[in-house]
Amino acid sequence: MLYLRNIIAAVLAIVAGTAYASDYGAYYDDLPFNAPAVSAPSIPDLTVRLADFGGVADGITLNTEAIERAIAHLSAQGGGHLVLDEGVWLSGPITMKSNIDLHVTHNAILLFTTDKSRYAILDPDEGTATSMRQPPIYAHHISNFSITGSGVIDGNGEAWRPVKRFKVSDAEWKKMQRLGLTEYTEGTATVYYPTMGNPTDKIETKRARLIRIVCCENFMVKDVVIQNSPSFHLNVVLSSRFVIDGVMVRCPWNAQNGDGIDLSSCTDALIVNTSVDAGDDALCLKSGIGDAGRRRGPCENIVIDNCTVFHGHGGFVIGSDNAGGMRNIMVRRCRFIDTDTGLRFKSGRDRGGLMCGVFVRDVVMCDIAGEAILFDSYYEEKVGDGENVKPEPVTADTPVFRGFFISGLVCRDAGRAVVMKGLPEMHIADVSITDCTFVARQGMVINNADDIELKNVRLQLAEGPVLKEHNASVKQINVSEIR
Repeated sequence: MLYLRNIIAAVLAIVAGTAYASDYGAYYDDLPFNAPAVSAPSIPDLTVRLADFGGVADGITLNTEAIERAIAHLSAQGGGHLVLDEGVWLSGPITMKSNIDLHVTHNAILLFTTDKSRYAILDPDEGTATSMRQPPIYAHHISNFSITGSGVIDGNGEAWRPVKRFKVSDAEWKKMQRLGLTEYTEGTATVYYPTMGNPTDKIETKRARLIRIVCCENFMVKDVVIQNSPSFHLNVVLSSRFVIDGVMVRCPWNAQNGDGIDLSSCTDALIVNTSVDAGDDALCLKSGIGDAGRRRGPCENIVIDNCTVFHGHGGFVIGSDNAGGMRNIMVRRCRFIDTDTGLRFKSGRDRGGLMCGVFVRDVVMCDIAGEAILFDSYYEEKVGDGENVKPEPVTADTPVFRGFFISGLVCRDAGRAVVMKGLPEMHIADVSITDCTFVARQGMVINNADDIELKNVRLQLAEGPVLKEHNASVKQINVSEIR
C-alpha cells in the first residue's frame, strides 16, 4: 500500500510539475518597453494529499487544522505540493508559506466557512492603513509558491457582502431574507447586511479579500476558478515577478466591491489566458493614495495578454488610487463583453500621480454600456464632462495622464466612443488612438487635453457629432464617420 501511495505521489508530482513548464518569454516579444520576462516558480517535487493529514472532503468537516498540518509538514521538508483531491473541502483561513504549491484538483472545491469568528481582525499590513479581516488565503513576505489546479476556490461571499434591494432579483431577495438581513442606512441608500450584531460597527462589517498576496515575489496562480469573494477576489500588493495564468474569476454582477484581479504597486507581472466576470472592476491596477502611495511606488512592467472580461465596471482599469504612478503597461489581444466601460483610466485631485507609458493593442469589445475609452480626472466628482470646472492649484496629488497609446481596438455597441476629461490645471496629454473602429450611440468628447492624435479612426454613430472638444488640441488624420 505504501509502495502504491509513493507511485501515486510521484505521478502527482510529475503532473503538477508539468503545469510549470510554460515558457512565458513569448509574451515579451515586441514590447515597446524593456521588461524582464517572468517565469514560474520552482516547487520541490514532494507531494502530499490533504486526506493523509486528516482532511475530509465532505463539505461538513472543517479542514483548517489539517491544511495547517500539511503545509507545516511540507515546509519542514523544504516545500512541495499539497493536493486537494475530489470533493468539497470546508476550511477556515489558510496562510501560505514559501516553496508550497496549493493544488486544487479538478472536481475539488475549497470552500471557506461562513463562521466569521474564524477570521481574525489583523493589524494593517503594508497594503492597508487600517486593520483588516484575515483573508481566506493569505501570503505575506514569502516567495516561490503557487496556487494551482483546475478546481474551485469559493469565498462564500454572500454571507459577507451588503446588498441593495434594487440590485437583486425577487428570487435572490427571498434567498437573502431566508439567510437573515440587517437593514442599515448609508447616506440616502438603504443597505442590507447579512445577519450580524451591529452594522454600524466598522470592525464587524470588514470584509476580507479572498486571496491576498502582500510583499511577495516569484509566485504563480494558475488554472483555478476563484469565485464568490467577500470583496476583491485576487488582490496582489507590493509584489514582484509573478504570473497569473488561465485563472477564471466569477462573482454575481451585483457583488459589492466584487473586483476581479487587483494589482497595487506591483512590478514585473504577467496576466494571461484569464477570464473575469466581476461585480466591480475586472482587471485593475492601483498604486495607493497620498504619501503612502508615493512611498509604495508604481505599478510597472505589467503585461496583460489574451484575457476575457464578461462583465465588470471596467474591462481594464487604472485607478482610482494612483499616487505611486503607473508606467510600462501593456494590454493586448483581450476581449471585453457587457462591461460598463471598456478601458477606464480614472483618478481624482486627491489621489493622483504620474501615469505614463500605457499601451493597449488589439482589444475587442461589445455591448459596452458607457464609454469604450474613458479618461476621468474627476473620480467621484459630479462635473459632467468637465467643461466648466475651475482650475485649482497643482499638488503632489494631481493626476497626470501622459503617454497612452491605443491601437487596433474594435468596439461594437458602446454608449460613447471616447471621453477624455482632463483638469483645467493639468491637461491629459500625449494620447494616440490609431487604427480603431467604434460603433456607438455617440462619438468622442475631449476636454482639457493636449497633443491628442486620432489616426485612422472610424465611427458609426446613432446620433451627434464625431467629436466635441473644449480647451483641447486634437490632431485628426483620416477620421471618418461610417453612414
